[in-house]
Amino acid sequence: MKFKPELPEAPVSAKVLEQDFSQAAAVGRIHLGDQYLFLKKFSGATYLPYDRITRAWLRQEEVRARMCCATANFDQFYVVLACTDGQERRGQVEDKAAGQRCLDHIAAKHPAVKIGYQAP
Repeated sequence: MKFKPELPEAPVSAKVLEQDFSQAAAVGRIHLGDQYLFLKKFSGATYLPYDRITRAWLRQEEVRARMCCATANFDQFYVVLACTDGQERRGQVEDKAAGQRCLDHIAAKHPAVKIGYQAP
Protein backbone atom coordinates (compact mmCIF):
# COMPACT_ATOMS: atom_id res chain seq x y z
CA MET A 1 0.00 0.00 0.00
CA LYS A 2 1.16 3.54 -0.70
CA PHE A 3 1.43 5.86 2.29
CA LYS A 4 1.64 9.63 2.01
CA PRO A 5 2.13 12.06 4.92
CA GLU A 6 -0.82 14.32 5.65
CA LEU A 7 1.60 17.01 6.94
CA PRO A 8 5.09 17.83 5.67
CA GLU A 9 7.47 16.17 8.09
CA ALA A 10 10.40 13.80 8.28
CA PRO A 11 9.69 10.66 6.26
CA VAL A 12 8.68 7.54 8.14
CA SER A 13 9.84 4.14 6.96
CA ALA A 14 7.33 2.13 4.95
CA LYS A 15 7.90 -0.85 7.24
CA VAL A 16 6.82 1.10 10.33
CA LEU A 17 3.75 2.46 8.54
CA GLU A 18 2.78 -0.95 7.14
CA GLN A 19 3.07 -2.56 10.57
CA ASP A 20 1.02 0.17 12.27
CA PHE A 21 -1.62 0.08 9.51
CA SER A 22 -1.94 -3.71 9.61
CA GLN A 23 -2.86 -3.70 13.32
CA ALA A 24 -5.00 -0.54 13.09
CA ALA A 25 -8.71 -0.69 13.90
CA ALA A 26 -10.79 0.25 10.86
CA VAL A 27 -13.63 2.66 11.59
CA GLY A 28 -15.09 3.61 8.22
CA ARG A 29 -12.43 5.33 6.14
CA ILE A 30 -10.35 6.01 9.25
CA HIS A 31 -7.85 3.47 10.59
CA LEU A 32 -6.70 3.97 14.18
CA GLY A 33 -3.14 2.76 14.56
CA ASP A 34 -0.94 2.79 17.63
CA GLN A 35 1.30 5.63 16.41
CA TYR A 36 -0.61 7.11 13.48
CA LEU A 37 -4.13 7.87 12.35
CA PHE A 38 -4.65 6.75 8.74
CA LEU A 39 -7.16 8.27 6.32
CA LYS A 40 -8.00 5.77 3.60
CA LYS A 41 -7.95 7.25 0.10
CA PHE A 42 -8.72 5.85 -3.35
CA SER A 43 -5.19 4.59 -3.95
CA GLY A 44 -3.46 4.18 -0.62
CA ALA A 45 -3.69 6.06 2.64
CA THR A 46 -2.40 9.21 4.27
CA TYR A 47 -1.03 9.16 7.79
CA LEU A 48 -1.10 11.68 10.60
CA PRO A 49 0.74 11.48 13.94
CA TYR A 50 -1.63 11.91 16.88
CA ASP A 51 0.47 14.70 18.39
CA ARG A 52 -0.17 16.87 15.30
CA ILE A 53 -3.94 16.95 16.00
CA THR A 54 -5.01 20.02 17.99
CA ARG A 55 -8.80 19.52 17.96
CA ALA A 56 -11.15 16.74 16.86
CA TRP A 57 -14.94 16.64 16.56
CA LEU A 58 -17.77 14.76 14.93
CA ARG A 59 -19.70 16.37 12.07
CA GLN A 60 -23.10 15.14 10.93
CA GLU A 61 -24.21 16.09 7.44
CA GLU A 62 -27.75 15.58 6.28
CA VAL A 63 -28.40 14.32 2.76
CA ARG A 64 -31.98 14.34 1.53
CA ALA A 65 -32.92 12.23 -1.46
CA ARG A 66 -36.16 12.74 -3.31
CA MET A 67 -37.67 9.44 -4.32
CA CYS A 68 -40.73 8.76 -6.44
CA CYS A 69 -43.11 8.60 -3.49
CA ALA A 70 -41.26 10.21 -0.56
CA THR A 71 -38.15 11.96 0.64
CA ALA A 72 -35.46 9.88 2.32
CA ASN A 73 -32.88 11.20 4.75
CA PHE A 74 -29.36 9.77 4.74
CA ASP A 75 -27.09 11.18 7.43
CA GLN A 76 -23.35 11.02 6.92
CA PHE A 77 -20.86 11.28 9.77
CA TYR A 78 -17.31 12.61 9.60
CA VAL A 79 -14.52 12.92 12.15
CA VAL A 80 -12.93 16.32 11.55
CA LEU A 81 -9.33 16.92 12.63
CA ALA A 82 -7.82 20.38 13.07
CA CYS A 83 -4.06 20.06 12.78
CA THR A 84 -0.99 22.07 13.76
CA ASP A 85 -0.69 23.50 10.23
CA GLY A 86 -4.08 25.23 10.59
CA GLN A 87 -5.85 22.95 8.11
CA GLU A 88 -8.80 20.65 8.75
CA ARG A 89 -8.95 17.08 7.54
CA ARG A 90 -11.91 14.73 7.72
CA GLY A 91 -12.62 11.03 7.44
CA GLN A 92 -16.00 9.38 7.03
CA VAL A 93 -17.30 6.92 9.63
CA GLU A 94 -20.38 4.71 9.57
CA ASP A 95 -22.38 6.26 12.39
CA LYS A 96 -22.26 8.46 15.48
CA ALA A 97 -21.06 5.64 17.75
CA ALA A 98 -18.14 4.87 15.41
CA GLY A 99 -17.22 8.56 15.39
CA GLN A 100 -17.25 8.63 19.18
CA ARG A 101 -14.93 5.59 19.25
CA CYS A 102 -12.51 7.52 17.02
CA LEU A 103 -12.63 10.58 19.27
CA ASP A 104 -12.05 8.43 22.37
CA HIS A 105 -9.05 6.74 20.73
CA ILE A 106 -7.55 10.07 19.67
CA ALA A 107 -7.99 11.47 23.20
CA ALA A 108 -6.33 8.37 24.69
CA LYS A 109 -3.33 8.63 22.34
CA HIS A 110 -2.93 12.41 22.70
CA PRO A 111 -4.44 13.72 25.96
CA ALA A 112 -3.72 17.37 25.07
CA VAL A 113 -6.11 17.30 22.10
CA LYS A 114 -9.36 19.23 22.52
CA ILE A 115 -12.43 17.17 21.71
CA GLY A 116 -15.52 18.93 20.42
CA TYR A 117 -16.39 21.64 17.94
CA GLN A 118 -15.63 25.26 18.75
CA ALA A 119 -16.98 28.06 16.58
CA PRO A 120 -14.25 30.26 15.06
